[in-house]
Amino acid sequence: MAQTDGGIGADTLDRDGSVRAATNPRKELVREQLIDIAAELFDSKGYVQTSINDIAQALGLGRSAVYHYFRNKEEMLAALVESEALTPSNRLQELMAEPGLSPSERIRRAVVDGIVRRLSSGARFILLSRLETQIPEALGPLYNQGRRHIYDFYVRCISDGMATGEFRTVDPKVTAFAVIGMANWTSRWYSPSGARTPTEIGEIIADLALSGLRAHDDRPRDAEAVRQTISGLRQQIDELEKLVK
Repeated sequence: MAQTDGGIGADTLDRDGSVRAATNPRKELVREQLIDIAAELFDSKGYVQTSINDIAQALGLGRSAVYHYFRNKEEMLAALVESEALTPSNRLQELMAEPGLSPSERIRRAVVDGIVRRLSSGARFILLSRLETQIPEALGPLYNQGRRHIYDFYVRCISDGMATGEFRTVDPKVTAFAVIGMANWTSRWYSPSGARTPTEIGEIIADLALSGLRAHDDRPRDAEAVRQTISGLRQQIDELEKLVK
């Protein structure tokens, strides 16, 4: 059994004799830290101008130690794209395949889960959005595929809800962009020291999205019911305003 550079972790051998790094919590932690550092440097210095040495030094590692985690910076960017584009789309595909969920339930879970993941991933989401123009051509289809799957999920949920009468008639494509935008924007104003947890924020955003989607009875409603609805919406808006102060 070979020892990795700097004693970071143990390696194992594949049947063909090649070295395969063992998976352990320490290794995963350092790998995630490398992705975070790489994202920050790609954003501040530019992808082309950032070297493996820059990334290694920022984390206090030797260059050779970095190669136990990534062969080059292209792999780091690919890992960033995968974590922030493909992983969410894969989760939504699993959610769509889960039986017994209504369109409202799917959208609620997608919005809340997505916001919790986004607000728990540090600055990765924002950095990746700013790095779009620097993503190498080879990674472009991967990045766009992930975003397209997310968009298609919401369009389908909204269309299904309209077909069953659960949602009122809307443009599903425009509405999908609106819901995605509400969820994405949270990463730009969220503060870990704020009064609300990521889950609570997710629930508030999901409530707002679903309030705008649900079908309403066309029969006249009494004044008290209307006042209660308006009051509920105002409370939700007040909660959002508190979060951005």
